[in-house]
Amino acid sequence: MLIQDHDRAGGYWGAVYAFCAVKGLQVVIDGPVGCENLPVTSVLHYTDALPPHELPIVVTGLGEEELGRDGTEGAMWRAWKVLDPALPAVVVTGSIAEMIGGGVTPQGTNIQRFLPRTIDEDQWQAADRAMTWIFTEYGMTKGRMPKEAPRPEGAKPRVNILGPMYGTFNMPSDLAEIRRLVEGIGAEVNMVMPLGAHLAEMRQLVNADANVVMYREFGRGLAEVLGKPYLQAPIGVESTTKFLRSLGDMLGLDPEPFIAREKHSTLKPLWDLWRSVTQDFFGTASFGIVANETYARGVRLFLEEDLGLPCAFAVARKAGGKTDNDMVRAKLAETRPLILMGSINEKIYLAETEAGHGPRPAFIPASFPGAAIRRATGTPFMGYAGAVYLLQEVCNGLFDALFHILPLASRMDAAPATPTQMRRDFPWDADAKAELDRIVASHPVLTRISAAKTLRDAAETAALARGEERVVLETLRTLAPGGATNPN
Repeated sequence: MLIQDHDRAGGYWGAVYAFCAVKGLQVVIDGPVGCENLPVTSVLHYTDALPPHELPIVVTGLGEEELGRDGTEGAMWRAWKVLDPALPAVVVTGSIAEMIGGGVTPQGTNIQRFLPRTIDEDQWQAADRAMTWIFTEYGMTKGRMPKEAPRPEGAKPRVNILGPMYGTFNMPSDLAEIRRLVEGIGAEVNMVMPLGAHLAEMRQLVNADANVVMYREFGRGLAEVLGKPYLQAPIGVESTTKFLRSLGDMLGLDPEPFIAREKHSTLKPLWDLWRSVTQDFFGTASFGIVANETYARGVRLFLEEDLGLPCAFAVARKAGGKTDNDMVRAKLAETRPLILMGSINEKIYLAETEAGHGPRPAFIPASFPGAAIRRATGTPFMGYAGAVYLLQEVCNGLFDALFHILPLASRMDAAPATPTQMRRDFPWDADAKAELDRIVASHPVLTRISAAKTLRDAAETAALARGEERVVLETLRTLAPGGATNPN
């Protein structure tokens, strides 16, 4: 099966992202020379992946001899000597090492083996297994669940946040917001797993009264093993309110005072933006989103159901599934939403359809892969703060769309003069008029008047230039979508 424009990495990447997020664990990459370049030294600069100078990570650097004759065990031994032999280590195999049976741990080392199955699993599936593996290997004893430490009398209920790891879009902001919500209703965060958790603390995961799973793509496996009630992190006002009330029920806390305070603090800009001049556009300003299921599902519910913006399309990338990117490209060309959220793939598809096709949609990064840096904690998609941030960006996108249809003062006099023979009642054939209506209908409502005038004027000018008495379908078809005549 041909996969057009991959939108996620293989299992090897997900395992590396999860293992490197845990303190006290060393990582050996079993792969050819340069295998560490992408996840460790290069990807940082355009997808917020790994902090290369902090991590105890090394690559075996397989050459032709290991790949074709000797195997990878000797190379792994050499790599392990670079690390601290007193600390635990795990080896992950890239696709090439997997194919030749790599990842075999040398005798006399403390290296544990984890098989990412990078050939048949994507990064989210492997990350989900890796998180569970860390707990079962270093938190459990011979398969037995650690004994839960009783909560001291008067102490706050405890919550684990499961899922934050490297290589995840917008993770620092969303993690900060979920932590703020948990603490806001009177609970405390027991552990964040795997990001920042120490290998020696894995047994403490059982001490939480409830778990919050940040993403639908990974983390649920660990939540199931822990056996405590868990919730998915919310996106949008309604979902966040339900989340807080459900979490309060689980923990025996009353979230209503916190919710009331949020309405007059964090959420106040939401009402201001809702009552602003942009409210006139909300009923017609369509949006499209292509992202991992967590974002695609949550953002659609918030913008469409909470705010009433029409959704042109919402395509969710699911763990273990393959996104039909040809379908995404076709939907974008067909519907032309006013706001587009997605990855570099969707940004490229948008650029492909821009030339001569009316005002360009505003693009908001909402997914990897892509050249988007999200290290600050002020750009969440989740929780109440995320609802405000998302609406803010949508409003900015609406203003941007308006900007692109307004004429620039410096170019108003440069526009071609209207031909003297132009007539207000210039006749159109019925099929040409129907085609004009079809093209205009593909534009967002906000920009249809501008698009209709531009295309109508161009068609009538072209007909006059050819000495025709009316606009026929063939004349309309010779025009580029933006209205310039086709030189051919």
